Amino acid sequence: MPIIIVTDQMKARLDKADGPIERCAADGKLLGYFTPSKPRQYRLEPPGSEEELDRREAAGGGRPLKDILRVLEKRR
Repeated sequence: MPIIIVTDQMKARLDKADGPIERCAADGKLLGYFTPSKPRQYRLEPPGSEEELDRREAAGGGRPLKDILRVLEKRR
């Protein structure tokens, strides 16, 4: 896929976009659409309180990885 490098001025304008925008030539001809790529939002806090996380860890559970892989292999 070809890559187009934009000027810093155009980058600043595109950075403000919060959704897809149309890109047109000076004569008004539609060139295409631009969908901004926003950085992923990551959780900084783990889900649940410390007490809840401790409870989940103490409860144990789950299966060994080798058992999970064995089941997945059978599904093939």
